[in-house]
Order: sequence, then C-alpha cells, then structure tokens
Amino acid sequence: NPLSTTFDVRFPYADERVPARAHYNLFESGGNPASFSIYSNGIAGLMNSFDPDMKRTFATPGSPVHSRFASFASFTSQFINIPEDSLDTGGSNGMNQSRPGRDASAIEIDLTEEEEELFDLLRTVTTECGMKSTLRVAGGWVRDKILASKEFKQNRVSLDLLETGVLDATKPPEVEDEAMNRITSKFKGASNPNASKSPDNSLSVTVPVDIDIALDDKLGREFADELNQWLSDHGRETHSVGVVLKNPEKSKHLETATMRVNNYWIDFVNLRAEEYTSDSRIPDLMRIGTPEEDSLRRDLTINSLFYNINEGIVEDMTGRGIDDLRRGVVSTPLPPLTTLLDDPLRVLRSVRFAARLRFTMSEELKTAAADERVKAALEQKVSRERVGSEVDLMLKSRDPVGAMRLLVILGLINTVFPLPQKFVTNGSDLFQEGLTLLSATHGHLCDCKANPPMWCEAKRALQAGAVNGVGKEETRVLMEDEDARRLLWYAAFLKPLKSRTTSSNDDAEAETRKKPRKAKRSVILRLLVDELKRPIRDADQVEKIMNAADSFTKLVSMGSDISALSVLLSGAQVMHDSENRSKIVCSMNKKAVEPDTEDDPVWLHCMEFRRNCAEALRRIGPLWRAAFILSLCEQLMDAGNDELEYTIEGDVIEQTHEEIVSGIMNKYDVFAAAMMQLGLIGIWTQQPLVNGGEIKNSILTRIPEGPVFRDVMDEQTEWMTTHPGGSKEGLIEHLRATFPAFA
Repeated sequence: NPLSTTFDVRFPYADERVPARAHYNLFESGGNPASFSIYSNGIAGLMNSFDPDMKRTFATPGSPVHSRFASFASFTSQFINIPEDSLDTGGSNGMNQSRPGRDASAIEIDLTEEEEELFDLLRTVTTECGMKSTLRVAGGWVRDKILASKEFKQNRVSLDLLETGVLDATKPPEVEDEAMNRITSKFKGASNPNASKSPDNSLSVTVPVDIDIALDDKLGREFADELNQWLSDHGRETHSVGVVLKNPEKSKHLETATMRVNNYWIDFVNLRAEEYTSDSRIPDLMRIGTPEEDSLRRDLTINSLFYNINEGIVEDMTGRGIDDLRRGVVSTPLPPLTTLLDDPLRVLRSVRFAARLRFTMSEELKTAAADERVKAALEQKVSRERVGSEVDLMLKSRDPVGAMRLLVILGLINTVFPLPQKFVTNGSDLFQEGLTLLSATHGHLCDCKANPPMWCEAKRALQAGAVNGVGKEETRVLMEDEDARRLLWYAAFLKPLKSRTTSSNDDAEAETRKKPRKAKRSVILRLLVDELKRPIRDADQVEKIMNAADSFTKLVSMGSDISALSVLLSGAQVMHDSENRSKIVCSMNKKAVEPDTEDDPVWLHCMEFRRNCAEALRRIGPLWRAAFILSLCEQLMDAGNDELEYTIEGDVIEQTHEEIVSGIMNKYDVFAAAMMQLGLIGIWTQQPLVNGGEIKNSILTRIPEGPVFRDVMDEQTEWMTTHPGGSKEGLIEHLRATFPAFA
C-alpha cells in the first residue's frame, strides 16, 4: 500500500526487502531526508527502485502520494540538488521512461591548475618531439574525477556519516534535536553557540595523486626518456625514472616506467591486450593493444574509462562505463563469468568497489560471483596476501558492512575467511552473527557522529587526556581515526568466532601449553596472520579490542554503571590545575579533595570505580573507545534477541525494545562520562612516582629479587590510581606500611 507509513525500499547489498521504518520514513515530518536510503541517483534513483505499481501511484498527478512527494521534493531540494527532470512524474518524460545515455565526450572534468599544467607539458612534449602518441589517463583517476564533477554530485547523496556528517533538514541549524540527545548531555555544560552545525552532505571524493597514463605506440620507458630529454633541452629539472619490470604476481604484466612530475607520481604504461590460461590469474599472452582491447580486459566498466589528454575528452570504449557511474552499478566489460575466471581476484575487487562507492553489483555479476567455479579459482589462483589486502581495503571503504554482507550473500565468505575444520559446520552462522554485530557497531558509530555523546566529542576527549599529559594522537575519537575504525570492524565481524573459541578453550588449556609458541596462537591470530597475511601488530590489536570489550561488559554487568552514576551525581572530578598543568587536583561537590588522606565513603567508592576501569584501560590503551563501542553493541544486539519481563506483585510490566535499548545506551554513556570525569583517559601512559632503583636503595632496602618486586610496583600503580595527584611522601609511607618486612 503506497499510502502506508512503511514501504519497501530495495537495498543495494541484500537480496531482500527491508521496511523503510527501520531507517527513516520518507514522509514523516521528523524524518531526515538527507540521511534517507538514497544510494546512487538521489530521488530519481529512489523512485526507480520502486515496483511498477508504486511507480504508477507516484506518477498519477493529483494523487495523495504524488502531492506529498512533490512537497517533500520541493522541501528537500534546498538541501539536495535534484535535477528537474528527475522530479517529472508525468507526460512523455515520466520516470517509466529510461533516460538516454550521453556521449562520454560531453562529460566535463574539472582539472586543477596543477593537472592543467601537467597535461599541457605532456601535450607540448608530444608535439615538439614529433611523437604521434595518444596519451590517455586510465583507471581510478578518471572514475573519481567524473564522480567529483558537478553533474554527478548533483545526483548523489552520501550516507557515509563517518565522513560527511548529517544534515537535519527539518530544523534550523541552530536548533538541537532534543529527542535524540543522550543522557550525557546533562553533564556537558554550555555548548558553543557559534559552532557550525551544517556539515557538508556532498559525496566526498579524494583526488588521486597517482596517475596512470596509457600509451598506444611505445613503451613507457621510451616516453619517460623523451620527456626528460625535453626538460633538459629547455633548462628545466629532469626526474629520475624507475622501471618496474614485468611481475605478473604483482599485477605488472608489462613494463612500467614511474617518475615524479611536479606533485604527481606518474606511471607510464601501455594499452594492452591479454589472454589467460585456465590455471592462473597471470596472462599467458600480453601485447600492446588498442584502447578498445585495453578497456575490455579491465575488471569493471567504471574502471575502463579514459581521459584523452591530447583532445581533452573522456572516452568510454565499452559504451557502458558512464551509464554505470550514473546508475551506481558495478559491472564488467565482458561477460562476468569470463572476467572473473580470467582473474578471480576481480570478484573481491567488485565487492570492494561496490562498498567504496556505495554502488550495487549487477545481477549478472552477482550470479557469476556466486558460481562455484569462481570460488574454486579464487582459492587456487590468488595468493592469500592479495586476498588479505582486498579485505583490508573493504574494511577501509565507505561501507564495510555492505562489503561483508556481499561476501556472505555471494557465498565467498568461507573462501575469504577459511576457518579451522572444527568450525566449518557452523561457520556460516558465525559469520552471520558477525555481520549482525558489525552492522550494529557501524550503525551506532554513525549515530554517535550525528548525535555525539560527551565521550565522542574530540574537544572533550583532548581535555580529558590532559590530566595524564596525552595529546591529540592518544585521544582521537573514532570518527577521526580511520585506522582504529578499521580494527574495530575486524573485531566486530570476528567477535562471535572469538567468543565461540573462548567458551571451548577451557578443556584444551593443558594441551595448549605443550604446543610450540606459534601453535598457541588464538584462532583470531591464526586467521588474520596465517590466512589473511595481516601484520601481527594489527592482529594483536584486534584481539585486544575484543578482550577489552569483554572487560567493559563484565564491569557494566557487575554494577559499575551504578558506581559511574554516583561519580557524576557527586561531582567527583580529577583534572589538571589550571595554573600548573603538571599538577593534578581532585574535587567532589565542588570542594577540594586531599587525595592522600580523604576518607569520605563516596570518594573512596569513586576511587574503587577508577581502579577497576584503569585495569581495563591499561590493557587496551588509545583503542579503548573501539572496545567500549563493541561492548555496547554486543549488549544492544543481545537485547534485540531477548524479551524481558518484570513481575511486580502479580502484574507483568513489559519493557518495550526502545526502552531496553535506551537503558543500555544510558548505562554506557554514564560509564564513559564518569571515566572521563575521573581523568582516566591516558592512564595507560602513567609513569611511577618512584623508580625501581629508589625502591631498592632507600624505601624497601630488604626487598629480594624476583616476583615480589613486581608486586611492589603493582601496588604503587594501584595507589597512584586511587590517589590521583597524591604526594610521593604519601606513596612511600603506604609502601612501607604494606611491605613492612622489606622496609
């Protein structure tokens, strides 16, 4: 029923229909048009995703839906640039009529001054040296330049909240949406009335600094030498040329000449044609080809576009690249099965580009990607290093959830993430659970970007870290830390696997001790390091995030959230002295507290909370926010699976799901706010007041070598945690009282 408040919207990464209410209602007055699920072509793309009946309803002038949509479109057009023809729902140009594609040469690319200068230089060298070469920029530079052009920006609305933020079109910029404020807003204090609240919602595209230039009649090294000779003859600086010889394993099938010109690294390559054998992704035959042949041998139509430097025009040799960019579709120049079997790595590249650009995969490509022959070829012909690199790039993309969902839907997940034999039978369930947790984590982080609680604000994070002398690098929030987000996505997706192995490891603990060190690696480390060839440092940090998430979950479940609330209500605070920033001062209820001697039960309770949190924070360090959000999202996911009832004197009071979710989020917000208020950010960098030599020589002179010395240092750390800003004399007195036998 098109008049109902929920209707089906086709999502690009799932073969299922999902109620729009789960995201945003298009017509509700409080909706957020700029955040609605419009993936590729703005309003026009949304309408084209409707079923025929829905289209006819929208296209009937005077119908309630038509009128309401026209009002909505008129309202949102002030925030989203919508071409007039995409709003025309009647007549010969109605949306049931497909828009004809335009000649690629009509596409305008905006060049920077440096790019203009570079291309002018190359044209001049080609002409004055008597060369007949046609120079074409190939690959991602052309695609990204077109996407950044005015025409394509007008028809696209980015949903990547982590990069572009949210614009609430229903309210003036200066009005906050109180309904979505979190409990921590009570503890924020006055906000800055001059702060900008109108983030850019346009599709952000990074202009590349690497440019591939394809030559049609000579080797790249020959052209680079001609370029240097011309520069020398004209008294200009020449550039060293690096020659990358053929290395098919690294996808270098013909010789490439690399040189830096101005601020650009340029790869001079040849147009090429290639043929593959059945047992390798390495071409069996490689030769200089025509532009058409070069386009057809590429992985995707959107990557097969050229920018002809000689003529200053875009060339679409496949005839489909521009149209696929407009429609937001990932497809292949040749039949998909042929393309994927020639080089199975292309199936992962297809998934990655769909996620990076928030495009859909064509139905033909999805069918080919799910073919068992492609899975077998991916396993046999592609090195694990290349697979791991593609996964890493997927998780760095705009939509890591969409990428992992595609791997699951296409049946590629078990090939990409091969599990130990004992997990194979339920591997699909584990990855489905991981996908659900990843989706919840990504969605919650987007919510934190749109409506940041106190602990997700960069300015407050920096202020909180000042207590322990840590700066911006140590206090960066997740929205500003791409690498931390990448590690969080790994941790969220693989957390169910870790939880399953942890629960089954108790019986095998004794057997594990007998194994060599490498064999003692957890299943997470083995998967990331041995199978995906990720750096051991990354794998360690992913596992630390998982373990710290479990620690936070345990603290909250043991009632530390109540302790956190008492911290906020009592006004217990640890901060640096405004006049002497190296000095830490404590207060409660706006009264100064002497950390060495304070015995108020409320203060001592707050310090016990500080000690418990410090243990978890020291183990995870700057990645604590990633672990904290993972813990929170696990609880939110569990809440969605449980139906809670509370019985009071025979009456059953059922909490709604929204109330349960709100309660969990409030707990975690209070918990994080309390940690920041107690100066715990950066506690992992805390240095001891007295070093080991001083303890041995003048404080505990009888202390023996061995484990007991570690006990003394741990006791010092705990005392400093529960007595922030305490004196050195107070610490020495405590150590002597605690270890009298060594004093």
